[in-house]
Amino acid sequence: MVYHDGYYYLTTTTWSDIQVARARTINELKTATFQTVWKDTTASRCCNMWAPELHRVDGRWHLYYTAGPSGSDYSKTQKTWVLQGGTNHPMEPYTFLSEVNVGFPNLDSSVYQIGSKNYYLTCAWGSDGQSVYIAELLSPGRIGPVTKISSPTYSWEKQKWGVNEGPIGLTGPTGRNFIFFSSSSCETTYYSLGYIELTPGANPLSASSWKKNPNVQFQSGNGMYGPGHNGFFKSPSGKEDWIVYHANNSPQGTCDGNRRTNVQKVNWNSDGTPNLGSPVGENVQIAEPQ
Repeated sequence: MVYHDGYYYLTTTTWSDIQVARARTINELKTATFQTVWKDTTASRCCNMWAPELHRVDGRWHLYYTAGPSGSDYSKTQKTWVLQGGTNHPMEPYTFLSEVNVGFPNLDSSVYQIGSKNYYLTCAWGSDGQSVYIAELLSPGRIGPVTKISSPTYSWEKQKWGVNEGPIGLTGPTGRNFIFFSSSSCETTYYSLGYIELTPGANPLSASSWKKNPNVQFQSGNGMYGPGHNGFFKSPSGKEDWIVYHANNSPQGTCDGNRRTNVQKVNWNSDGTPNLGSPVGENVQIAEPQ
């Protein structure tokens, strides 16, 4: 989800295509019409489309997404692909650009600017569960060498499965750099958010530059279960940070299309760390971003 030139843009997937909707306000976005911006019949990327993200790179809009062939052996087949759009807004036509060649199956990819450079964030399966990786983004579809920077180590990251997935960057008002990730299996109510933080001035491509907060940062509450796989976006004034995430309204919920898309404001502690609080209840009305 992004805010650009007076509109909010929300991208989603039905597993077989990628869709985008836009609206002037969050409230209007609830009933906005989704436009299909991409379908693909190429066997290697036709199916299991997940985790679409909009990013403006080198002056053009790009759409990064996870996809693979038909089937359920996701750990061996899912990869990240990128579409190239226009220069004006995220609903202009897209063309296929390339695979982002990590060298192994990966998913839930994102782009995060630290200083003057763009970095590619992704996650992948391994012997220690799902882990987060980083690489320099050399061009919209090309990256440098990848480095693993976070793996599941705490109990709150290992419920049913050891998971660090859906990495997303957030820069605080004092310039501190955080990468949030989703932890534990999305098939459980333990699905939640944690973060790692970059040591100020350190090399983002070095694993030792990142330190994990030992505490879970966002978890089930107020009738919303398994909140996770989030994004961040700026308010119209650019002065507020907001989180967008999916969650279930039932403890029996799982990783399917019944998950709700929710947004709420991010607060900042006096020490410059983010405070996400708890999920806002499903029927609670909140003010629009300012």
